[in-house]
Amino acid sequence: MKSVLKSLIPFYLVLIGLYSGGCGTFSPRPDSSRFFTLTAIAQPGSVTTRASSNPAGVSIGIGPIRLPGYLDRQEIVTRVSQNRIDLSEYDRWAERLETNFTRVLAQNLSVLLNTDQLVFYPWELNRKPNYQVTIEMLRFESNTRGEVQLSARWEILDTNKRTQLQAGESGITRQPTAQSTDASVAALSEALGDLSREIANAVSAVDGQKR
Repeated sequence: MKSVLKSLIPFYLVLIGLYSGGCGTFSPRPDSSRFFTLTAIAQPGSVTTRASSNPAGVSIGIGPIRLPGYLDRQEIVTRVSQNRIDLSEYDRWAERLETNFTRVLAQNLSVLLNTDQLVFYPWELNRKPNYQVTIEMLRFESNTRGEVQLSARWEILDTNKRTQLQAGESGITRQPTAQSTDASVAALSEALGDLSREIANAVSAVDGQKR
């Protein structure tokens, strides 16, 4: 009997080792994902002061905003070459990039045009704005040289006459302050701010011509 027990001891030790190793191998790994959002340009003064300084304002309809399919994902994209992109393993957008982009654009235009009369496409018939801004994004990403690039075609439409008032194509490059995803996303926010200024200037120009 003792000899049988002795012969079984190595077998039990092996089982204990496998069990212990298995627990370590199959135990849950911590999630290392990091989540990022674009940010709007700084808003001068208080909201109350802005609203009272321009009570009528210009009404703007935002959208549709179209992004390339390769950007329609949670992973943050880096362009490695003309025909290749890399997806970050851990760095992700906190929400759909199209949603984040559209909201920040609206915030920027609200500040730049001093108006709170903004609606998102599609809007209700009784809330039809004076002007509609549509954008087709061609590029909105960082590259391995450390730059961020924004390329877009946009137009401003008269919603009453359903005619194009102005159109443009923007190519914007920004240099992040550091080699990190935080800095790249901040630079993308700045590039979106530059695009917002171009569009706001165009809206102001066409609105001035109609007055």
